Amino acid sequence: MTAENRHRCLQALMASLLSISLLTACVSADSLQLSNGGGKSFTVRGKNYDQIWKAAMQAMSTDMSIVESHRPSGVIKSRVGAPPSGKIVGFFIQPTLPTASDYTVTIVSKKPLQTDLVDRDWEPSVVEDFKAALGLR
Repeated sequence: MTAENRHRCLQALMASLLSISLLTACVSADSLQLSNGGGKSFTVRGKNYDQIWKAAMQAMSTDMSIVESHRPSGVIKSRVGAPPSGKIVGFFIQPTLPTASDYTVTIVSKKPLQTDLVDRDWEPSVVEDFKAALGLR
């Protein structure tokens, strides 16, 4: 093998490795689930599901882009930053009954591997935005 062929093979290998690392560093909305654990949970009383959903949509739109919302299951997911490398934040409401006495809200987030240097924890700001939209401050 000539030096030129070795150089081309090395370039192709490096391009392949870069592509693989970029693909594995992406985080998808599907990968963020309530069962992943972590995040912040709290109980909301004295509000109905419609009020909670509306406040959650407002909070999840602040400085983020909603990428998934499913009212019947109580799930909203937003991306912070540009796809596919932005962080995903999930907002989960349980139960999804129109007039429950208590609702549990859980907010979780997941960073892509390539942005581990970003240390902003989005859960507290989403909680503050949600409580403000709901009039709970």
